[in-house]
Amino acid sequence: MPLQSQSDNTSHLFLVGQSKSGFWVARDLEGQSEGIFRDKKDAVRFALFEGGHPNAVMLSPNAVEPSFGQGVR
Repeated sequence: MPLQSQSDNTSHLFLVGQSKSGFWVARDLEGQSEGIFRDKKDAVRFALFEGGHPNAVMLSPNAVEPSFGQGVR
């Protein structure tokens, strides 16, 4: 039986936190999606929508800096 590739319906886990410059960052821990927002509400909304399930969001107590497509470090 052939292996199936990941579909777009796969759920993802997002890290949400405020950057040192004051913006809110929502980043997929697999490095596939990221958003930068002015407020926490919009960052969480994005993460919930993109994550695909209610437990898709982890709030970080530490600064979360945008990766600008470079993946998770």
